[in-house]
Amino acid sequence: MTNPASDAPKPPETNAYAPPTAPLPAPPVLRSPDVVTTGQRIAGGLLIVNAVLVLIEAAVLPPDPDPTPLTSPGRTFLPAIIDVAIGISLLARNRKFLPWAIVRVVFGLIVLTAVLAFKDPFLAVMQVVVSGSLLLLLVGDAGKPRVAVGGVLFGVYALINVLGLSATLTGTNPIAALVWTARGDIESEPAGVVTGDASHYQLRAPSDRWRMRKPESAKKDNPLADRWITRPDLDAHVMVIAEKVPGMLVLPDALADAVIENGKTSATAFELVGREPLRTHPENGRLVHTRSTTSGMEVETLTGVVATYERGYQILAFAPKKSFPQAEPELRAFVESFELPTDEVPGLPADAEPLPAGRLTGVSTNYTLLPPSERWALRKDEAAKKDNPLADRWIVRPDKDAHVFVVAEHAPGAVVDLEKYTDAVASTIKERMGGTIESREPLRTDPKNARLLHARADTEGMKLVYYYGLFARGDRGFQVIAFARAEVFPSVKDELEKVIETFEMPPENTAASTKP
Repeated sequence: MTNPASDAPKPPETNAYAPPTAPLPAPPVLRSPDVVTTGQRIAGGLLIVNAVLVLIEAAVLPPDPDPTPLTSPGRTFLPAIIDVAIGISLLARNRKFLPWAIVRVVFGLIVLTAVLAFKDPFLAVMQVVVSGSLLLLLVGDAGKPRVAVGGVLFGVYALINVLGLSATLTGTNPIAALVWTARGDIESEPAGVVTGDASHYQLRAPSDRWRMRKPESAKKDNPLADRWITRPDLDAHVMVIAEKVPGMLVLPDALADAVIENGKTSATAFELVGREPLRTHPENGRLVHTRSTTSGMEVETLTGVVATYERGYQILAFAPKKSFPQAEPELRAFVESFELPTDEVPGLPADAEPLPAGRLTGVSTNYTLLPPSERWALRKDEAAKKDNPLADRWIVRPDKDAHVFVVAEHAPGAVVDLEKYTDAVASTIKERMGGTIESREPLRTDPKNARLLHARADTEGMKLVYYYGLFARGDRGFQVIAFARAEVFPSVKDELEKVIETFEMPPENTAASTKP
């Protein structure tokens, strides 16, 4: 053992009873496990707010057309009532139902999010937001940062819900475009000029508030949708259905009838408000105005139908009843902007073939006629004979469903009297076809040997309008029968008359008048 040096400093003397020279740290606050934290009380209040929002939505919003066992109305009310009970308990500083609150929120986070992900990804995100906000407040003792984040998340969720309810009640949702974009349903740029996919028709958006829906989203909602444009703030939509019927003329009135009948069948309530020619396509277009209720939702619709050879188009412009008055001018403008494609070459019907160049010569005898344009085709002989065994030649304009065929008659040794021949044909029209004769006059290009009858008749449920060119010379008589449906006839009237006027009988009493 060594002794300290005599000159070493001595340690200071200490006094155990002297007061401390510095304050002692505060002892930690120990919270009783039975105490409800501030965050948990806030969560209780938010559970009540959420339950109220859910109950209001159930009362105001139309029912889900495709409910799941977890989102059906019966399941909505019971969880909301349970949330109110848990919320009141937490606000009263009672921890009894705290574990149930956490279980409820975790269940919603996992199960409801999974269910909603298949129905609507945006709603699934909202479920994550509200569940996450509540868990931040319910689990443990949330400090100020967690309380702030949880409150902000719930505020975002509540704001979107309130705006959705407001949109339902007022018909206007100012943030709908952001919601649709977040869902990935619409393009970010204005729609502008829209060109079809299956057919290159065009539409023009009336304002820059319209957005094109992405094809996969549109077809998910309606597999027939070729293009779907939406104005999210008014929940207004324009959807185009483009159908092709090869070798056939689609009639606008028949297509409009089908639209109305389909509306009556699919809706629980249906009202036909009006039906009129489409202003920009008066001949081959119709505008049908309807009101209907489907899956509890009241919708008003302007449906433009445009029908042509091989093509039928439906332009459905619709919006909820509340927002329709505000959206109607743009919906109408959208429908009226429709333009038919210009790059499609129509095909021939299966029973027709291209016309030979120049004048067309008869089969049984050497008469001739001149088709009025390149739009006409020659029906195959077997098809013509099937429809009318007396038809010697038959030409057709497929895009108008207009027809001209020739009946060549021969009475060897006799002289066919033109007036009696005309009388006989007129009698057949009235008695056998149940038709009416509108006029009877000499044919302008051959008043001596030909007469022109203008007639109407209903045949197989179709209203048809006819021109009969009746020719007689020597022992031969000819009927050049030109016809089209009543709704189409005005647009082909001149061509049908022209065909008859170009008809030339074979020379009288010559070898050329009869083919072997």
